[in-house]
Parts: sequence; structure tokens; C-alpha cells
Amino acid sequence: MKKLIGAAVLAAFLFPAAAQAETIDLATVKCSELATMDKEGGTFIFTWLLGYQSGVAGTTTMDLGAMESLGSKIGEYCASNANVGLLAATTAIMGQ
Repeated sequence: MKKLIGAAVLAAFLFPAAAQAETIDLATVKCSELATMDKEGGTFIFTWLLGYQSGVAGTTTMDLGAMESLGSKIGEYCASNANVGLLAATTAIMGQ
């Protein structure tokens, strides 16, 4: 539990841009948009997607060590499937 709280605190400091008042429907964000996102925005959305997928899977854990590998796999998938949604891409990769 301490690791989860630590990760949340770290995320709050690393992603200050997330505090901006903006609503994003992640079901509509396409893989092609991944390449145009700034690093902070992309990291925030990626972290949200991983949390969402964990919720769907019914798990309360997050493997911080696997994040870089998952990010690379999702990036590769999106490079080959530009019109697929990021949410669908994350589901495809994490469901493997």
C-alpha cells in the first residue's frame, strides 16, 4: 500500500499538466495521436490507461517495472495500427 501511495504522490509531482481543466474521452483518442502528444500528456494518458486496464482486470496492483516495456509494446502496436484507439491498443497488448 505504501508503494501505491508513493507512486500516486510521485505522479502528482511529475504530471502537473494534468491539473489543467480539460476533458478527454480516451475512447476516441487514436494511436496516430500518440506521436503528436507532448511527453507529459502522453505519460499521463498512458498511466491512466494502465490503471483503467487494471480496474477492468480486477487487480489493484501496478507493476512499475513493466511500464517501460508495456509502453514500448503499445508504441510499436500503434505505429502499425494508426487508426486503432489507444484504449483498444492497450487492451490488445495487455490482454496478451
